[in-house]
Amino acid sequence: MKRLLSLILTITLALSMVSCGSKNEESDYQIYYLKSDKAGIVPTAYTFQSDDTAEMVEEAINELSESPDDIDYINTIPSEVEAKSWEINDGNLSLYLVGGYDSLDTYTEILVRAAIVKTLVQIDGVESVSIYVNDAPLADSNGDSIGAMTADTFIEDFGQETDSLLSTNLTLYFASADGMSTVAETREVYYSRNVTIERLVIEQLLKGPDSDELLSAIPPGTKLNSISVSENGVCIVNFDAAIESTVTGVTENVTVYSIVNSLTELDNIKQVQILVNGDTPHISNVDVDLSSSISRNEDIINELADQEEEDEELYLEDDSDFDYTETEQ
Repeated sequence: MKRLLSLILTITLALSMVSCGSKNEESDYQIYYLKSDKAGIVPTAYTFQSDDTAEMVEEAINELSESPDDIDYINTIPSEVEAKSWEINDGNLSLYLVGGYDSLDTYTEILVRAAIVKTLVQIDGVESVSIYVNDAPLADSNGDSIGAMTADTFIEDFGQETDSLLSTNLTLYFASADGMSTVAETREVYYSRNVTIERLVIEQLLKGPDSDELLSAIPPGTKLNSISVSENGVCIVNFDAAIESTVTGVTENVTVYSIVNSLTELDNIKQVQILVNGDTPHISNVDVDLSSSISRNEDIINELADQEEEDEELYLEDDSDFDYTETEQ
């Protein structure tokens, strides 16, 4: 009898292990939940019951609203908040929430927002997520509308650390449409305290611009080996060899100063030394010595848009001085 029970137990355990293994292999998606202590967000493997976009969105929202089986996690959408409706237009999913979302503290709200976005953008057909609360666009702590969010809005290790969450506004320089100059783009990002601000700048540059009118100035596939800042304010950026490739339609000077000007926006960085696997990079057609540290270049920054606005305002002012009268026939 004992031998029979032992055999049954062994078979049952084996089947449960096979079952669990199959589930993990088939789980191509993840549902993001909040840790029960609200110290971060955690992805859990999930297999959708359907491959239809609308049904997957509905299923994901339901999972985000329900309490997970693991007691270490809590439901992402709080019980006092309800997902009233949603719609997709041109890849952007607008999620309409009602209830007490505004009562969430700033830290928890950012975690909830990140978990919702990182869950939903995995679904084919969903490229970004916009959240509305009680029919009003979701706003940040300053009252500014947040708008559409993607997974890139939150860095890769977001919510995985127990350190305090930080947010900052970065001024990044990308290539103009003609590839001849750099153009500033400002974005708000959230990140762990364990990530240095200079590394964050490079990671965001590698992701490319948000604007369709700008171009990434860094060759695709480029990887950051290391980055550090010396006591005298020189930032040493060490890339792999991909940085030496050319970017179609973008000059090499723009590539260099996309990096330099973005980093020197930080108060603690005065110059930038670019390296390739620890050595001087071989980048042709640049008007600067790459064997030494490089200073900021204001001349390569495109301020044409600002100038056009000033010209338009001047035109309107001049235009208002004219006295228009009808000519009698």
